[in-house]
Amino acid sequence: MRSADPTALWDTIRLGLSKQLPEASFKEWIAPCEPMKVSEGALWIQVPSAAAKLWIEQQLPEEFNDALAQGGLADLRLEFHINGTPALEPKVAPKKSASTATSGPVETSISFPHLFNRYTLDRFVVGPGSQLAFAAARAVVDSFGKAATPLSMNPLFIYGGAGLGKTHLMVGIGKGLLERDPRLRVVYLKVDNFFNELTVAIRAKNTEPMRKKYQQNDVLLLDDVQTLGKMERTQEEIFHILEHLLQHGKQIVITSDKPPQRLEGCHERLITRFKWGLTADIQPPDFETRIAILKKKLEDVDFRHVPPIPEDVLTFIAHKAKGSVRDLEGFLTRVIFQASLIGVPPSLEVAHAAFQGQSGEEPTAPVHPDRIYRMTAETFNVSFVDLMKKRSRQQAILLPRQVAMYLAREIASLPFADIGRAFNMHHSTVMNAIDSVRDRMKRDPDFHKMVQALLNSIH
Repeated sequence: MRSADPTALWDTIRLGLSKQLPEASFKEWIAPCEPMKVSEGALWIQVPSAAAKLWIEQQLPEEFNDALAQGGLADLRLEFHINGTPALEPKVAPKKSASTATSGPVETSISFPHLFNRYTLDRFVVGPGSQLAFAAARAVVDSFGKAATPLSMNPLFIYGGAGLGKTHLMVGIGKGLLERDPRLRVVYLKVDNFFNELTVAIRAKNTEPMRKKYQQNDVLLLDDVQTLGKMERTQEEIFHILEHLLQHGKQIVITSDKPPQRLEGCHERLITRFKWGLTADIQPPDFETRIAILKKKLEDVDFRHVPPIPEDVLTFIAHKAKGSVRDLEGFLTRVIFQASLIGVPPSLEVAHAAFQGQSGEEPTAPVHPDRIYRMTAETFNVSFVDLMKKRSRQQAILLPRQVAMYLAREIASLPFADIGRAFNMHHSTVMNAIDSVRDRMKRDPDFHKMVQALLNSIH
């Protein structure tokens, strides 16, 4: 039986978080929190400020979910209460009776952590690097329960780097399916948490009930399979679960930081199952998409009381946080937090201070255009002189030059006229060249990856 002592519950969660978060992050965000009470199946946690509440709910939902799952508290809700404000009891939605279903009583299994409430498909900002993955996610929802089509999306395997939105898409699929049919049994499962659960079952010499628990679902959302390589028994159990679900026509969505064929240590039969349906990747967002993500983020209800964020602040954030969507949103939240802490509206000065405090780098240190042009020439294996001066319409020169212009605009925010002077061209030619690169990035995923990798290596 689960403890009703708020201190004991919070100690369990804190322990899990301490294993996941860097020490500085733990001290900054988790250490000041205090347990208050347990009410209506929820643990109330006091946080020191509105900014801290915003950070925890926006930036740490996955870490809290893991801590709850690993502590055997997956069904425990968390309510974050700001110190010094009136404590209002949360509204608990009444449980829906399944007896209204035409096929008789059906127990709905919804295993989405409540802190994932912002992970919906309509909140996902689509860019050139995520078009296929998003289209596939939407298609899974729209085609669920319909006659099979020649293009199988079962399982749907989504891969990409950390913090790019894989879990967002996965959970969005689950929520979209439940909107269509609330009676569906949907489960979200992270591989590491499955491993911990399986370890307990093995010690008890009783793994069959656990396997059946997952085999009875209509939709399985299996997150982070790249960790399976060293888990022999976990691979075996997951294989049997996938095999059962696929044979019975149940939908499976899988995420990983690598494509199936690059999952080291995975059994071949498991990799074959992963590759059975559609594989889609997510790449880091380009500048325009990063701006769109920031603006979409500011529409969240959590940001309704935040002062307007100036355009130059959003541009600065988008230029500095290119690695992942999580980094981008985290930087935005940190700017808001820092402005709130010192009692001023968000500004470029605050953003510079937040960036320097987080990275230790000078925020205004520009990337010299020469570095951009030289690294572009090196990447395309052309000479720097030919890139800058050779008058040629051959693709071997034309394409690298267009990319160099695009990067000069993207990284250094150079005016079109300045870029044109560097290449001895009219600014309208530069604008056309940059548009051409953007269009090709939208159409050609491999080209998009190459340009994005070059951008990240320069900046």
